[in-house]
This record gives sequence, C-alpha cells and structure tokens, in this order.
Amino acid sequence: GLFVWLFTFVQNRLKIDDVLGVWSLHGVCGLWGALAAGIFGLKAFGGVGGVRFISQFIGSAVAIMLALTAGFVIYGALKLFIGIRLTEEQEYEGADLTIHRISATPKYD
Repeated sequence: GLFVWLFTFVQNRLKIDDVLGVWSLHGVCGLWGALAAGIFGLKAFGGVGGVRFISQFIGSAVAIMLALTAGFVIYGALKLFIGIRLTEEQEYEGADLTIHRISATPKYD
C-alpha cells in the first residue's frame, strides 16, 4: 500500500504521464529492491552480510543519474530530429488509446 501511495503521489506531483505504469513499477519498486538488499542483507537483520547499504545507495544514485542523462539525450535528439509531440486529436483521445490501444479505465468502457 505504501508504494502505491508513493508512486501515485509523486506521479501526480511531478505530472508524469506514464500510461503503462512503467515508472512506478521499474522506478519505485526497483529502487526499493536495491535499497532493501542493503538493509536486509546486513547480518544484524538476519542476512548473510556482504551487502552494504551505502554501496547500494550510491549504486542506485548512479543508476538514476545515468538513466536521467540518457533519457534527456535520447528524447532530446528524438524531439529535435523527428518530433515526439502527439497531434491535438491524439492528445484529446489520449496516448493510451492512440498509441497503446488500451484504455486507462477499462471497467468504464
């Protein structure tokens, strides 16, 4: 429940348009998995040791910076050379229907 609230809160606050929930699944849950290995891998918590929280934290921060940098470079190039903006009609219909052919609210269709 905490993760659902966290990624919904952050997604709404930052206005992240993530039709398929990729950010929440791979971003939030992946970060938690990386940090949890550092927390629960400690012998003090019943783990086998060898995994340190600080190294997991630094590795996660580096991975986030790498992903953000690569994203800005790749999407910047795409925007510059071919454009990534939807047409007004596609925006009105929503990317979930026009690109992915899925509904954001299937139970109401």
